[in-house]
Amino acid sequence: CLMFLLLACSSATGQMCLERAQEIAPPLTRDTRREFEAKLAEARKNVETEASADNLIWLGRRIAYLGHYKDAIKIFTQGVEKFPDDARFLRHRGHRFITLRCFDLAIADLSHAAKLVKGKPDQIEPDGLPNARNIPTSTLQSNIWYHLGLAHYLKGDFKAALNAYREAAKVSTNPDMLVATTHWEYMTLRRL
Repeated sequence: CLMFLLLACSSATGQMCLERAQEIAPPLTRDTRREFEAKLAEARKNVETEASADNLIWLGRRIAYLGHYKDAIKIFTQGVEKFPDDARFLRHRGHRFITLRCFDLAIADLSHAAKLVKGKPDQIEPDGLPNARNIPTSTLQSNIWYHLGLAHYLKGDFKAALNAYREAAKVSTNPDMLVATTHWEYMTLRRL
């Protein structure tokens, strides 16, 4: 009975956070905005043609790149409902909860995503905003652990953040991701 009450309170608090969260759109040049809107239109068409997991993820990502984080969360929520075993939806929704500073919701999603990928092969995560060399720098698992660490860090739970960053380091095979993870691990150790 106590567990049910705790879950209900946590869910209500999380929902309240999401309702009150302020979306602050990223500053985009006119050309960049046009490019992002064109890619969003293409993503919408792809979902209309086939509402696959990949197409839904890209629709949510493209919406988020324009600063419409709550709309992106709705898309990722549809994906969680339609594809409950696909950790990518929880990973991306958790990332957007961090953007909106709803850390408890982010931690819940990213923790669940970590459980879903445990013991499975990692996969490259395509960059929506590629670097100059167009080389992906992260994987699904490294992003899950990295963002879980970030959510814990921003919430002030540095022990949990350290554990997440240490898990992220284990799966950070790209030097860029390893540097980012190690930086946050160092920042966390300083807090401890």
